[in-house]
Amino acid sequence: MIRVVVGLAIAATYILMVMGNVVTTSGSGLACPDWPLCHGAVIPPAPYNNWIEMGHRLMASFTGTLVLLSTILIWLKIKGSVTRWFTLIALILTGVVAGLGAFVVLSEAPNLESLFDVLLISTHIILAATIFTLMILTFRMLPQSPGEKVEKFYLLMLGFVVAQVLLGILVRYGQASLACPDFPYCKGVWVPDFIDLKITLQFIHRLNALIIFTISLVYMIDCLRKGHDQVNASVTFLFILAQATIGAYIVWSSMYFPYVVLHGANGFALYGWLVFRAAPYFRKDLQTEGT
Repeated sequence: MIRVVVGLAIAATYILMVMGNVVTTSGSGLACPDWPLCHGAVIPPAPYNNWIEMGHRLMASFTGTLVLLSTILIWLKIKGSVTRWFTLIALILTGVVAGLGAFVVLSEAPNLESLFDVLLISTHIILAATIFTLMILTFRMLPQSPGEKVEKFYLLMLGFVVAQVLLGILVRYGQASLACPDFPYCKGVWVPDFIDLKITLQFIHRLNALIIFTISLVYMIDCLRKGHDQVNASVTFLFILAQATIGAYIVWSSMYFPYVVLHGANGFALYGWLVFRAAPYFRKDLQTEGT
């Protein structure tokens, strides 16, 4: 029962993050200028932007309920486990994210008119990703979960991908997505002049992506050759290949809506996969057997 509820909380958090990307990409962040109602009503008016924003809020409520239920079940059923603190922190952060989401709307931060707006929305996303991480760690560290050897490759990849997510947030909300309007070049050259912060951010984002792609490709080839960790290595590389391909199409299509949404969805899935693969590495240090 606990594993099912925690698993549902993970899935709901992922869907919520994807929906958040849809909200910002479609320009629906201020479709409902008030909170928690939408134009003063529980059921929003007809324009689809209102429904996108209100749907995101309803999904947030559902996700919060699952995180709360996970926390209650684990604190009642599992003694002496770090998973109790993971869920409690996730629950507290869920409340913080809800309050921050309201402030984002009421302060009109989606207009991105200042550095404060960028930092506010970035913090909102980072906290959501933290909840996602804590719930995955909880799932992997439940007493019923089997222990397993973890390749340090996944820890390395997780570090690079965390950096890439942070860079991606800065690129996206710093309005640097098309600072280099071509690909694989940047303004017609391999290495641009770093006279503009947006170009610099975009180039670093691409460079880190190349490092991630190269390391994952080398690891997959080595695993296939040695007959070791083949499935996990292949899945990781396919996630990264898809992310790189979609990223290229975002540039070529000048931010075509479906590509931007898919890029976020695949990126969150890649991040979650790496947390899932790396989590057992910490279990011997953090997990205390419960009953």
